[in-house]
Amino acid sequence: VAFFFVSRVDTAVDKLLEANGSDEAKALEGKAAVANARLAYELFEKKFAEDPRWADLAAKGAKVQRPLWASTGTKNAAYSDCKYVDELVAKHIVNTMPEK
Repeated sequence: VAFFFVSRVDTAVDKLLEANGSDEAKALEGKAAVANARLAYELFEKKFAEDPRWADLAAKGAKVQRPLWASTGTKNAAYSDCKYVDELVAKHIVNTMPEK
């Protein structure tokens, strides 16, 4: 698998947005992590759909290196406990979801 730490992105970016203090910045809080993961997934899909080298490897039995969403428990109490799980469900994804 290829690890992507999800909630840590929002933790870091939200601090910067909070420091900015503008209404525009406030409206972006809690959105960077999902956007980042979605971009990573888009690249993953494109790579395995279009790369002729991958097609050759797959024909020989190679397995897809799947993305793993790690750190999907929310660190901000204002966010739903399932925020990153609900918004990032997709084919081929592995998720290290916290028990709660």
